[in-house]
Amino acid sequence: MQRKKIMVFCDYYLPGFKSGGGMWTVVNLIDRFHDRFDFYVVTRNHDGKADRKPYDQVKTGEWNAVGPARVFYLGPKHLNVRSFSKLIKEIKPDIVFLNSVFSRPSITFLRSRKNPELSRIPVIVSPCGELSGATLKFKAAKKRAFLIYAKLAGLYRNVIWRASFEIDAQEIRDAIGENIEVICAPDLPPNGILPDFSFSNKPTKRRGSVRFVFVSRLVRKKNLHYLLERLSSCTDGEIVLDIVGPIEDKEYWKECEAAAKTLPGNITVSVAGAMRYEEILERMESAHFFVLPTLTENFGYVFIEALACGCPLLISDRTVWGAIVEKGSGWTVPIEDPPAWTRAIKECVEMDQEQFSQMADAAREHALEWLADPSIEAATATLLERASRN
Repeated sequence: MQRKKIMVFCDYYLPGFKSGGGMWTVVNLIDRFHDRFDFYVVTRNHDGKADRKPYDQVKTGEWNAVGPARVFYLGPKHLNVRSFSKLIKEIKPDIVFLNSVFSRPSITFLRSRKNPELSRIPVIVSPCGELSGATLKFKAAKKRAFLIYAKLAGLYRNVIWRASFEIDAQEIRDAIGENIEVICAPDLPPNGILPDFSFSNKPTKRRGSVRFVFVSRLVRKKNLHYLLERLSSCTDGEIVLDIVGPIEDKEYWKECEAAAKTLPGNITVSVAGAMRYEEILERMESAHFFVLPTLTENFGYVFIEALACGCPLLISDRTVWGAIVEKGSGWTVPIEDPPAWTRAIKECVEMDQEQFSQMADAAREHALEWLADPSIEAATATLLERASRN
């Protein structure tokens, strides 16, 4: 029996590493399901908003073999309905998977569906948190105008929406309308993270000394400036903060740089910039705690990665990772309570080795439980089966 074809349209893909978690949704989907489906990825030919230089290790405007998938890298001249229609007619996919609502590849594909021949292809739209209330506040007028246009133009007619969790599903309904089909399928983690992990690789935790790591794209919603403000009142102990991630919002980064320069002398800030996946894991493994006071997060692959590295989380309460509190693998602290953030930071500073070992062990166990949960992959299998029945 011939295997069905899934065509994925996304902003960024391998060999990139600077665009954030959305790319890993596609990578992990293909990694887990390439034995059941043939995958064709259509994506841009550069690595994220902060790096627009075309890749030199792949061919633009052609199909490339990348792992178990075939990938077509788009140059500017390919981002149009005519080129997309040609690619779709060439591959004849059984399912199309759109890994964004607002990305240009997704919008271009949806516009191409006006062709009756293409309109019959089942489509899954995965917003990846783009339709949350908090995310829609960024560039609100532009996003609101597009959603009005999309509804009037019928771009979302007969599509299936993928939500990560039930709260995500309701946010999609709030933004698009109640009369839509939404299926919950949590973001797929990789099959394993640091299978050879050893607690001997974690740094010793001395009372009065701590190493935090912040890993994220440097944009306003990740809220680095807020963290730096909270650190400014922590004048006791030795504190090191490693900042890892590409600078996407240069104006916001200037604000963060200015705040970092005002920190007391007991705090050292190290800026690493964008790093590859393996290097990020090494950086997190060498830290005590992972910190991210994000304003909003859909899933956050970086959280499961940090936990797998034995890094307890100090994060805002605006994520789906509230279970870290009951599992003893971290803290969730409201953004609206700055003193609570300061207290949590000071608790990390004063923690001794015994307490830290317990939390680090709980963090690793939390990650292993999540990675081993068969229901996560089963939910995506259900989603793909539903789409393939159209």
